[in-house]
Amino acid sequence: MALDPSPQRDLRGTLSGMEYLQRMIDGEISESPFNEHLGIRVTHAEPGTVMLECTVRPEHLNKIGSGHGGFVSSLLDNACGLAVDTLTDAGKVWTTMDLHVRFLKAVTLEAGTLRIVGHADHVGGHTSVSHAEVIRADGAVLASATSSLYALDVARLAAVSAAAPSVAEAGDAA
Repeated sequence: MALDPSPQRDLRGTLSGMEYLQRMIDGEISESPFNEHLGIRVTHAEPGTVMLECTVRPEHLNKIGSGHGGFVSSLLDNACGLAVDTLTDAGKVWTTMDLHVRFLKAVTLEAGTLRIVGHADHVGGHTSVSHAEVIRADGAVLASATSSLYALDVARLAAVSAAAPSVAEAGDAA
């Protein structure tokens, strides 16, 4: 099955991770649709490190009134992956193989704007390892994670997507 079209993925075919992230920070490239939906913004990138921000909104909370685990995990997953991206050449993107999350303190509306910092620990040809933290304005670490990522070739992804029917086309055929 084909992947859906992605302008962000296409740009990574010609831009290094640092070039891509700097253009995003400068407002020349939009965040991914998922990050826009959650309100995640890339604010800083340097080789091996990335910083994101996200203001906690009511829709990020679970039924008991704290940050939903999926929301917090998404923040950490983004920072882990983008930290690895800062050390990646054009033509390569990463997908998460695993994400180990530790929820340390409640994420609440009172936390306001969170800072999420990711660091690349090892960037190899096929796999990478990174870690990240969600930090409140007062410096308290609310959650942390480690991640393993797998490298994907952008040109191969484009070729596979072009050759396979899209999800919509597959549904039409059924």
